[in-house]
Amino acid sequence: MTVQNRTFQRIRRFFGKEEGTATVEAVLWFPIIIGVFALMVDASMIFHGQTKVLRIIQDGNRHYSIGRFKTDEQTETYILAALASINITGAEVDTRTSSIGVARTTVSVPAAEFQLIGYFPTITIQITSDHVLDDFSGEA
Repeated sequence: MTVQNRTFQRIRRFFGKEEGTATVEAVLWFPIIIGVFALMVDASMIFHGQTKVLRIIQDGNRHYSIGRFKTDEQTETYILAALASINITGAEVDTRTSSIGVARTTVSVPAAEFQLIGYFPTITIQITSDHVLDDFSGEA
């Protein structure tokens, strides 16, 4: 058997093998799996960030409720400072007191503040919390 025949035989044997076909399929599916995983990471980070912001809003409303803050603006300032302490800088805060003594605070935060990958770049998340004022005087 000549060297040329052995080379052709090896090439024919190489292309005839079916080992490794699962590897090709895995390589084709890999980007999709990574994309879905990245989507789950971003969604989880948004939900986690929403929870942190809600906690800060509730703390601010609670301070307002028990009389530590006297105005809506003091509550908004506290919430903005607390958000800045957790590196959320693009938030907008709006606190309003109703005529029946309920403080409603709404915070709008771009989803990009929470994400790692950036799947939802244009979404704005609004988090709202209501709190009954304990020492409400009836003047709104």
